Formats: sequence, structure tokens, C-alpha cells
Amino acid sequence: MMRNTLLTLATVGLAILGLFLLTQAEGSSGLLSALTLIFIWGIAAVSLNLINGQLGILSLGHHGFMLIGGYVTALLMLPEKERAPFRTRLLSDWARNHLDLDKWLRGAGLDFIANSIDLKFVVALFIAGLAAAVVGVIVGAPSLRLKGDYLAIVTFGFGEIIRLLPNAPEVAALTNGPLGIKGIPGDAGTVWWTFFAFLFVLWFLTRLKFSSYGRAFEGIREDEIAAEAMGVNLAYHKVLAFTISAFFAGVAGGLYASYLQSVDTQTFNFFVTFFLLVAISLGGLGSITGAVLGTAIVVLVRIYGGFLEKPYPAYVGYLGGAVVMLSAFAFSAYIRKARRLRPVVETKHLIFGALGVALLLVTVFFRNEPWMTQTVQFFGLRKILLAVILILIMIYRREGIMGRAEFSWKLIFGPREDVPTEEQRKQDAWLSNPDLNPDAAKKEDDDASA
Repeated sequence: MMRNTLLTLATVGLAILGLFLLTQAEGSSGLLSALTLIFIWGIAAVSLNLINGQLGILSLGHHGFMLIGGYVTALLMLPEKERAPFRTRLLSDWARNHLDLDKWLRGAGLDFIANSIDLKFVVALFIAGLAAAVVGVIVGAPSLRLKGDYLAIVTFGFGEIIRLLPNAPEVAALTNGPLGIKGIPGDAGTVWWTFFAFLFVLWFLTRLKFSSYGRAFEGIREDEIAAEAMGVNLAYHKVLAFTISAFFAGVAGGLYASYLQSVDTQTFNFFVTFFLLVAISLGGLGSITGAVLGTAIVVLVRIYGGFLEKPYPAYVGYLGGAVVMLSAFAFSAYIRKARRLRPVVETKHLIFGALGVALLLVTVFFRNEPWMTQTVQFFGLRKILLAVILILIMIYRREGIMGRAEFSWKLIFGPREDVPTEEQRKQDAWLSNPDLNPDAAKKEDDDASA
């Protein structure tokens, strides 16, 4: 335990040092922006993973909670000169007295917080999370009585209602309608705030996962009837998970609004929830580590995958297709070998290898042909690449990259078993089958002779 704690603290320290050096380096703004987005969307992904992964409930309304957090943070942090133009006469006095965080803090004698934009940002994020959590309770209490596709449709409907509500005339006096809110102070939406918020969310949700509440969530995911028979209050734990998830979604929305320095109803549309679902499915449903890993892959492909959509000669596309096919063939063979499945390469997997070799030969022998040298541009290739990665994961590792496992220092420093255990041998049919494993037949003959 002491070793793991020291290693974790050392890793956090190295990450802080690396971020500090990166902020001081020239030309690092692009990488800092990518890291900021990974931290923000990582918070949103692990919060959605609490419902979809740990609790086993398909929720499609996460973008609505993020929108609430973004708007609340914007209203609380917005300077008076930026907020005044879009207030109506009816609500201007009420808004000036009740939606001014500076007046709240100074009225409570907390001038030192009001004078610091960083501390005020922390308070605004907390209030934004609470607002999203309250809406989470309102949405979750009635809708979590449903199951399966019905629950997914209801959560999606609530998410869209929340997203379109700022455009309603009754609410537009505060939200500025379709035009949204601009001029949000960006000083607090830096990589440092997102990094420390990300660390806190990881620490909290990790502790929650391995607590009695986390075990209750996983029990509900595996079998609701058995969990209820063991004394788990289904309604309470479902609403609790939904509320916690909505809280951190609101925090992520507030961070993202501060990063963009603006927010409107299109900032958090349904595609936000879709990409979060792709990230947690890619990394592994139920795994916090997997959710972070999947988020990093999605963000990096979308940011740094622009070179894939530039004009290239046609043979580059054929060569890329060959690399993808051969990689799929090698990946399938590795997975079957790692799982000790025989044969290592099946006939249907040879299709990938054959297509890869064919494309490679076409590229080599016809590279100088006019139809190979003409310039083509592959639009949308980043999304296609993400789709291909997700398809391969779903075919060969449906549980995701991490499955339900979490990173631990034991994976690096713990003992490794090179020889399969007896339980693993029982589960591997080919190991105990004399027709496929000569060693098993020899062992049976030795036991018979003895």
C-alpha cells in the first residue's frame, strides 16, 4: 500500500512537472489544447461510465447535464457589461440581484474569494455541478423505473428538452436564446484547472467504485433481482448514481464553456453524448482507466488526424488500406494467441491478410500508373478511422481495451504467472484435448501406466 501510494504521488508529481515545462515551451499551444480537451472530456466520460458501465444503464442524455453546467458557469462568471445587454426589463432586476456571484460572496463576507477569479471559478463550478445534479434527480427519479431501450429513449428525450430549453422565450432572457453567451472569462479555463479537476474526479470515482456503493452499483448491473434480494435499494442507488454522474457532467460542461469562452445550444448537442459513448465503449464499459484511455484516443484522432484528410496521390490510399488490413490480420492472430485459442488463425481472418497483400501488390506494381498518381482527398477519414478502430474492438474484444479492469501498480511490479493455472486449463478446451494437445495425451498415458 505504501509503495503504491508513493508511486502514485510520484506519477502525479511528474505529470505536474511535465505540464509546467510544456507551458513554458514555445509552440506548445496545440498540445496544451489537446491535453485540456482530454481532461475535460475525460471528466465527462468517466461520469457517463458510472451510469452506462458500472450501473449498466444506457443513458443518452449526458449532453443535457453538460449544457446546464456550461450555462450556469457562464451566468455566474460573466462580467456585468457582458451580461446586461441580453436581459429583459422584466428579469433584469431579479437577475442583477440573484445571479451575481460577486454580490453573493461579498454579502457573505467572502471578499477574498470574490477578488480571485480562480477561487470564484471553483465556486461557480460547484454550483454548476449542483444545478446539474438537481436536474439529474428530477430526470432520474421517474425515468429510472424503466429499463432497456425505453430508458435510453426517455433519457435522450430529457437531454434534448434540456438542450432546447435555453431557446424558449421564457428562458431566453437569461440565456440570450440561440445566440448564446459570449465573453466568459477564460483565465480559469486553463490546462491547470482542468488537470486538477480531472485528478479529483478520478480519485473520487475510483474510491466510489471500490466502496460499498460501487459494489452495489455493480450488483445492480449484473442482476437487479439478486441485488434487491441481498438488500440493495434499487431506486436509491440508481438515483444516487444518476445524480453523481450529472454533477460531474455539469462540472465538465462548466470547464468546457470556460475553455471556449462561450456557450450556446449547439455546443452540447447529441453528438457530444455519442462521442462519449464511443470513448467508453472503446476503452471498456465499467473501467475508469478504459474511459480515460478511450477519451484520449478519440480526442487525439480528431485533433491530430487532420493529415489524413489532406490531398495525397491515390497510391497512398491503397497503401493505407493494405496497412489497415494487415494490421487487422495481425491483431486477430495476436488476440487468439493471447487467449490460447486454436487454431491461431481462422479461415475468415485470412481474408484480412489476403486483401492486405493484394492491395500491397497493387500499390507496388502499379504505383507509376496515371490512376495511381492522381491526387485525391479523403474527406471524413478521421471519423472513418475511429469507426474502424471501434469495429475491430467490438469484433475481437467486445469488452473494450481494458474490459472492466483498472490500472494498478501490481500489473507492473506484481508477480506474473507464465504457466496457466488449473482454472485456466479447465477453461481452455484445446489444452485438455488430447487430439489438439499432445502433452495432454502423454500425461494421460503416464497416469494410466502409473
